Amino acid sequence: MKKFFNISLVGVLLAVMLSACALAPLTGANDPLSVTEVQMYVIGVIASALLYGLKLLAKRFPKIVIKREWLIVLLYVVALGLSLFWGGAVLPPLSPFSDPVTFVSAVFGWITALLIALAPSVSFATLIYNILLKRIFDNWAGK
Repeated sequence: MKKFFNISLVGVLLAVMLSACALAPLTGANDPLSVTEVQMYVIGVIASALLYGLKLLAKRFPKIVIKREWLIVLLYVVALGLSLFWGGAVLPPLSPFSDPVTFVSAVFGWITALLIALAPSVSFATLIYNILLKRIFDNWAGK
């Protein structure tokens, strides 16, 4: 019965989060790198869900030690996923080439265009990451 209650609670929280996302715009009107109230709510719910999952994992499997480095990588991957979900990124096309020399030139040009295209998403992911990191580490320390 307790397991069913936990699963239903997570389901209700997910439904509330998705309904809040549907009722309000997800991107800022003026600045694409600003965080709206709805985005802060979603980040908070995701941080709470991650913290609940980490505490559940630590309780169920006491021999598994979650190191800070792995937690930081997990949080940045989640932040990058949210950033790409909210902001998106357009991948540049690869320039046409005819021989190996123009292929190398086209690949380097494509890498440059890719870095330029992903820069706003990565900077927004860093903002989300800092918010997630503070929420997770403040609550994880009290474990």
